[in-house]
Amino acid sequence: MNFVTLHKGKLYWAIAILLICFSCGNPRETQSVQNGNVHAESDIMASIPAKHLLSYWDGFNFKAKVQAVNPDEAEQKLVDFIALFPTVPDTVVQVCVHDMLKKASVEPQNFAYFLDKFKHYLYDPNSPMRNEDYYKHTLTYLAADTTLSPDERNKYTTLLELVRKNQVGTVATDFEYLAKDGNYRSMHEGTRPYKMLVFYDPTCTHCVAIMQDLAKTPAVNNCITNGFLEIVSVSLHPDKNSWIGYQKRIPDNWVNGWDEKGRVIEDGLYNIRAYPTIFLLDEANEVLLKDAPLDVTLRYLVNLVSPKS
Repeated sequence: MNFVTLHKGKLYWAIAILLICFSCGNPRETQSVQNGNVHAESDIMASIPAKHLLSYWDGFNFKAKVQAVNPDEAEQKLVDFIALFPTVPDTVVQVCVHDMLKKASVEPQNFAYFLDKFKHYLYDPNSPMRNEDYYKHTLTYLAADTTLSPDERNKYTTLLELVRKNQVGTVATDFEYLAKDGNYRSMHEGTRPYKMLVFYDPTCTHCVAIMQDLAKTPAVNNCITNGFLEIVSVSLHPDKNSWIGYQKRIPDNWVNGWDEKGRVIEDGLYNIRAYPTIFLLDEANEVLLKDAPLDVTLRYLVNLVSPKS
C-alpha cells in the first residue's frame, strides 16, 4: 500500500503509477462493447478501492470551518485522499473529486481552502505529488460551476485547456529545433522504443543538479547504450549564446537542441511552468509520463525496459 504522511510540515511520500489503457473495437462490435462497458463500469464502481474512495469523505463535517478547527488534520486527510487516486481508474477519481468539492462548497471558506490545497499538491511544479491529469478534475468542476462568475469560469476553462495539452495517452506535439550539429530536426524524429524529452533553461541553476543526476544514472546510460532510450534536451531560452555556452554540460550521448523560433513557449505548444520539464514518450511519441518527478520517471523507465519474468 502506498501512503503519504504529513507531519509537522514535512511530507514523506511514496506514490504508485497507474496506467489506464483504452482500446477500440470495430463498428460491428459497438453494441457489445457498449454493453460490456456498462458492466465494466459497474464492476469498477463496486470494487473495494473504488468503494473506499467514493465513501472517503463520509462523516466529514464540511460545515465546520477547517482552518478554525484543525487545518493540519484536514490537510492530512486530503493528502491521504490524493494518495488513493492511483488505486482506481481515472473515471472514479473524477467522480470522487467532483463529489468532494460539491460537499465542500457548503462552506465558502472550506471550498477555498481545499481548492488551494488541490492546487498546491497537484499543480505546484515543486510538489513531489504534482499530477496535471489529476488536477484537471478540479478544473473541470470549476469550469462548470454555475455559482462562479463567467469570468472565473473562463479563467478555469483556459487553464483546463493548458493542462489538457500533451496529456498521457496522447501524441506529444511536434516542433522543430536546431540541433548541436547545426541541422534542424523534428522532435518526432527517432526510432528508439522510448524518448525522454527534457525542456530546460541554461540559466536555471535547479536544472543543473537534476540534469546531472539524470546524466549520472547508470540505468539511464544503459538504456541509451542498449538502444532503448533517446534523450532529447531542448533549451527554451531565447538567447542562442546561452544555449551554446551550456552545451558542455549536456552529455554527448544526448541530443542537444534549441527552440530557435520560440514556438514551445510563444505558441503554447507545451504547458511549461518550471525547468526542467520532462516527458517520457514511446516509439510513436505517445506520452507515457508528463512532467513527473525525476525519480518517478526513472522508476517507470526501469520497469519498462526490465525483462519480464
